[in-house]
Amino acid sequence: TAGDLAIFCQTLLNGGVFNGVRILGPITIAMMTRPHVVAENGSARGLGWDIATSFSANKGDLFPLGSFGHTGFTGTSIWIDPASDTFVIFLSNRVHPDGKGDVG
Repeated sequence: TAGDLAIFCQTLLNGGVFNGVRILGPITIAMMTRPHVVAENGSARGLGWDIATSFSANKGDLFPLGSFGHTGFTGTSIWIDPASDTFVIFLSNRVHPDGKGDVG
C-alpha cells in the first residue's frame, strides 16, 4: 500500500530507523543507494535503485543528483531525495512504458 511504502521511504530517510526502532543499518542504506553499475553513457544504478538511467526521466526536475528511485511495470514509482528529506510515491495501474489512456 502507499502507507507501507511511505514507512519504507521514511525509514530510508531516517538512516534505517522507524519509530525509534533500527530496521536497517546506515552502512546498508549507503550500499543500497550509491552507484554500483555505471555505464559509459553515465547511467547509474544502485542495489535495486535507479539513480540516473533512461528510466529515471519520470522523476522530473525536482529530484536532483543524489536522489534515487524505482519504477514498476504497472505505473508505480518511488523517488526519494535525502538532501531535502522528501519522497514521492505514485501508484497506478498503467503498463509502463506504453500504457494507453490517462491515469488522472
